Amino acid sequence: MGDVSDSYRQVNATLPVVPRDVLRRFHVDEPGDTRFACCARLLQSTWREMCGMKPGLHRSRSGSQRVLGSRLSEVDAKQGRNFLTPDIARLARRAVAYREYGAVIDEQRLWENLLSSQPLTFNLFALCQVDEERRHRLFEHLFPGFFLRVEKLAFEHSPGRGDPRYLGDYTAFDLFISGIAPDGRAAFIAIEVKYSEDMRQPGRSGSARYRELTRACALHLDPEAPSLLTGHLAQLTAEHLLAALIREQWGQGAHGLFVMIAPAANREAWYAVELYRSMLDRRPDGVPFVTLALEDVIAAIGAAGDADLAARLHARYTDFSPVHRLIDEWEPFTDD
Repeated sequence: MGDVSDSYRQVNATLPVVPRDVLRRFHVDEPGDTRFACCARLLQSTWREMCGMKPGLHRSRSGSQRVLGSRLSEVDAKQGRNFLTPDIARLARRAVAYREYGAVIDEQRLWENLLSSQPLTFNLFALCQVDEERRHRLFEHLFPGFFLRVEKLAFEHSPGRGDPRYLGDYTAFDLFISGIAPDGRAAFIAIEVKYSEDMRQPGRSGSARYRELTRACALHLDPEAPSLLTGHLAQLTAEHLLAALIREQWGQGAHGLFVMIAPAANREAWYAVELYRSMLDRRPDGVPFVTLALEDVIAAIGAAGDADLAARLHARYTDFSPVHRLIDEWEPFTDD
């Protein structure tokens, strides 16, 4: 089982600073975007146009509306076109209908927002939920020898929202995979998926429970470090602690992994990963923190036998050649 976080340093082409007139043409001029988020937003808008879909609207808190190219129109959203196949859309609808009690699912983001990592999670893994052979092949490619058998996939999963035995809040994993390890013990993989996010999250430093857990779970070299519960590391710390608590509840013989998936070019996400990794106490009895580049997950989907889905995922999320072409073709506006 490899850790491929270094692959983010090996991106073939640096993503550009896109001229604002190009962004305006595709209705994606968002000044708060990082360079990666800007290029990803533009890529989603070009993909939407290629698929013949109309842009949607961004609605501000004041009620004003504007066209946003990285959103789908209501008509396309209702048809499930944020998902790469009708089967994936159907499984996403079912997951929303049968969501866990207390699960926080922003349905507008799920159906309309092309940049959201929640539909990306479904596009990557939903078909594994109903196909035993598919999930066995994929997870054997991604995590060789970890599972003897994968029994269940759950989206937006938490073992107990608000439960004081865990974090006492609503933290959840994008995907939770449970099964049996080769030694016959219970095994799970808890996954967080990122696409354009820069990892900035509300801090948890005001929670006495979190500080109690950083000490008790002993995942970190310095459990008192303030940065574990603030800024770019708060979510990684929270979900890693939750994975450790699940393993404790299941029994120390259980096998567990906490995994983050992010695109190789999302520098902000990988900066947080490297910083977090530097703070870990890598004891053999802890829950390992594993990272995978999105590109490698897509390649594994292809290697596991679904070349068509892998090609669709690559074109949608990781092939930035349309962005590079727009830069090559760009001619600055000139005033008359």
